[in-house]
Amino acid sequence: MISVSLKWIAEQVEGRLIGSDCTIDAVSTDTRADLTDALFIALKGKNFDAHDFVEQAIAKGAAAIICEKKVDSECRQIIVENSRHALGRLGAAIKAKVAPKTVAVTGSNGKTTVKEMLAAILSIRHPVLATQGNFNNDIGVPLTLLRLQEEHKYAVVELGANHPGEISYTTDLVKPDVAILNNVSAAHVEGFGSLHGVARAKTEIFRGVGGQGTAITPRDSEFYPCWQRACSDMQWKTFGLSDSADVYASDVTLNSEGHPSFTLHLGGETKQLELKLSGRHNVLNALSAAAAASELGISLNDIANGLQQVQPAQGRLTTIKVSDHLRIIDDTYNASVASTKAALDLLGSYQGYRIFVLGDMGELGADARAYHEDIGEHAIGSGIDNLYSLGVLSQSASEVFNGHGGKHFGSLQSLVESVLQRLTEQTGKQPVTVLVKGSRSAHMERVVAAIQQAVTVSDSVEDKHAC
Repeated sequence: MISVSLKWIAEQVEGRLIGSDCTIDAVSTDTRADLTDALFIALKGKNFDAHDFVEQAIAKGAAAIICEKKVDSECRQIIVENSRHALGRLGAAIKAKVAPKTVAVTGSNGKTTVKEMLAAILSIRHPVLATQGNFNNDIGVPLTLLRLQEEHKYAVVELGANHPGEISYTTDLVKPDVAILNNVSAAHVEGFGSLHGVARAKTEIFRGVGGQGTAITPRDSEFYPCWQRACSDMQWKTFGLSDSADVYASDVTLNSEGHPSFTLHLGGETKQLELKLSGRHNVLNALSAAAAASELGISLNDIANGLQQVQPAQGRLTTIKVSDHLRIIDDTYNASVASTKAALDLLGSYQGYRIFVLGDMGELGADARAYHEDIGEHAIGSGIDNLYSLGVLSQSASEVFNGHGGKHFGSLQSLVESVLQRLTEQTGKQPVTVLVKGSRSAHMERVVAAIQQAVTVSDSVEDKHAC
C-alpha cells in the first residue's frame, strides 16, 4: 500500500483516532500475517470476531488497529461503528488517491480468465494491479485496492457475488472506468432466487461506472435487452461471434490440443491469433478482454500479444499428460452449468476414448437436479463414451446418460478403479481423455490426484518387470 498517515486513515473511515499519528504502508485483517508496523483491522462476521485477537495482533507488532470498541492497550486505535465498512472506505480512498485506470469484471463464468487476460495485455507497457486468488467479495475487493502502489497505472478488479447488493457495494468502492459483465448463467442461483435474479445482480456493476465510463457485455445473450436498458445512459460496447457485435471473432478453429485460433475484429482492424488456453469458450473471454483494453486506448498489436501470453491456471481446463495413453483435463476449480457445458464441448473435440467425471455443481437452488440432468443431455450430444458421477446431485446426470455408458459411484476409490479399467481396455487401441469437473465443495481435485498416482505406480511396476 502507498504510505499514508494514520490521521488521514481515520478521516477516510470516519473513525476516532486514539493515540499519536504515524505512517502506515501495510494493512491486514489476518493475525497469521506479518503485522510488523501494519494497521490491523478487526473484522466481525457471523461466525468470527477478530476483536478477540487484537492483543495477538499488537503482540505481533501492529502499529495501530481499527476496531469497533476501545481496547485496553496503549496501541494506537481508530474506533469505528463498523470495521467491515471501514475496510471498504479505506480501500476506496486508496484507489481514489492512486487513481489508476480501472476495469471491473463480473459474470457467472470466466471472470478470472478475463482478469488474467486483461492483466497480461495491460502489463506489456505499464505496471498493473490485479485481483489475486478469489479476493472478489466485500472483503477481498478492498484488500485488493489496498495493494495499490504509486506506479500502478492500471487496476483489474474481479467482482464476485452470492447475494443481491454485493456487486453494487464493491463496484461503488472500485468506481471502474470500464465495467465488464462477461456472461450470465446458472451459477449461485440459490443466493439469487432465479437465473433472472442472477442477471439483475450482475447488472449492478454498471451503477458504479462514471459518466465517462464504458460498459462491456456479450451481444448474443437472452439478457441483451436488459443490458440495453441498464446501459442506455453510458458508453456501451458488445462482443460476440458475429459481426453484429462491436468486437467479434471469425474463422474460429481448434488445434489438436483444443487451443483456439481466430481472427479478431476490433475498430475496423483485424488480427489473427492463437490462444494457449483450451476451449472455444475462451474466444469469448478474449473478446471481452480485448473490448475493455481497446476502451483504455491499447493498440490491437498489444492486445493480441497479451492474449497470446496467457497460460492456463491450475484447475481451470488444465491439460495433464499422465502417460502416452492418458490425458486428464483438470477443470476442478469450480463448476456452473455453462462452464461444465463448455468443458464438455472441449472433451468432445478430442479424438479417442473420452470419459467425463462429474462431481456436484453447487448453489443451484431448487432446480439443481434438473440442471444436472441437463448436463447429462449435453454429454450425450457431445458424443463422449462414459459419464461417471460422484456426489448426490451428479447422479442425476449419470442416470440421464445411463444408456450411453453412465454410472454413479459411491466412493472415490471405485470411480478411479473404473477409469483405470477403461484405460487398460483401451491400451493399444486409442488414447483416453478424462475430464474431471465439479464445484469447489465437491473436491474433485482428489480424483485427478488419485488417477495420476495410480497410473504412475502402475507404470513404475511395469518398468521394473521390463528390467
